Amino acid sequence: MTQIKIENWLINEEGIQWDGNPKIDYFISKERLDELGTSERRNMYDWLLHTASKTWITKTDIYALNTAFIYAIEYFGLDFKTGSFVETLNEQQFEIMDK
Repeated sequence: MTQIKIENWLINEEGIQWDGNPKIDYFISKERLDELGTSERRNMYDWLLHTASKTWITKTDIYALNTAFIYAIEYFGLDFKTGSFVETLNEQQFEIMDK
């Protein structure tokens, strides 16, 4: 696979890597990419919500991660129907309102 870069996110054979600031090491492995949350978030993609809560990330970075996430889900052949992308993005918007 040729690496694909979407804004500050790099998609490679192992998963999605933050590539925006060398002081921040943030990686989502392809094996964990489609993990869902717990309790009231059990139908939502956990990484998209977890990352949105980080203080170092901007709204633009979050939106770029959403695109990288969709690309990676299909590229790695993961089942995109396990969770709800709509519910995830609605909750994500709530998380980033003050960014």
